[in-house]
Amino acid sequence: MSRTKKIVLTVALSIIVLLWFADEYPALRFRGDAKFSGGPILGYQIKMRPIPFNQVGEYVFHFRGVPDEDMSLQLYAEGKSDKNREELTHVDTTLDAFLVDQNGHVECQASGMPREGQNEHIWVVMSGMEAAFWHWNCVHMPMKPSVSYTLTLRISDVDPKTPHINLLPVLEGGQLDMP
Repeated sequence: MSRTKKIVLTVALSIIVLLWFADEYPALRFRGDAKFSGGPILGYQIKMRPIPFNQVGEYVFHFRGVPDEDMSLQLYAEGKSDKNREELTHVDTTLDAFLVDQNGHVECQASGMPREGQNEHIWVVMSGMEAAFWHWNCVHMPMKPSVSYTLTLRISDVDPKTPHINLLPVLEGGQLDMP
């Protein structure tokens, strides 16, 4: 085999291996207005830029190349934990989320205020080491690597009691279910 043929064959095989790795490892194919981290064992996180909780505004994020996993949207309340549950659930600020794919299919549409309980009309505070809001309509959303997505978050009707903090939008998924 000639030297040129060996180089061409090596380059072709390298490209095939690289494409396979890119398909197997979403971090290599992810593109968009967010930071991608994680892996198939501990799960994936797609973190967008923080948005102010106490200001009216609309925030739009575009991305593609997500893992072929069910993902859930969390809005982490920066600097807050379980100790702040009362402060986070007794404000009348409206949070809206809208996740749509490139074909206009709605993956997530949520609206409501932070409250205690669980129903499709409120944002629930998940607490522990870090507090985060989640909505019943934006959990376990099946996502595909080949599809482009747009996430729009809107904060409106800001209550004066709303804490002066940022919310960190994060899509999470892919964790192994442990017994």
